[in-house]
Amino acid sequence: MTEADARAVLAAFDSFDGLETWIAEQRWLSVPGGWVVLEQRQGCRFRVQIVPGGIRVSAFEGDADPAAWVVPSRAKGAPLP
Repeated sequence: MTEADARAVLAAFDSFDGLETWIAEQRWLSVPGGWVVLEQRQGCRFRVQIVPGGIRVSAFEGDADPAAWVVPSRAKGAPLP
């Protein structure tokens, strides 16, 4: 899956707060195993990784353990990997 595919999966995901769409619209930096989102949102940093079945998003805030979730690659309107 390419970066463009990963962005399309996130953009097509219909969450209640629009976070995945926001992540898809930001600037990303390629890192081993995925991408980091260059902008922060409400003090959180984000990492995007390709995993079987979708995109794993990890959110980091300070020294706290990250929150992570998977956005399925078959979200409405998303391309298949």
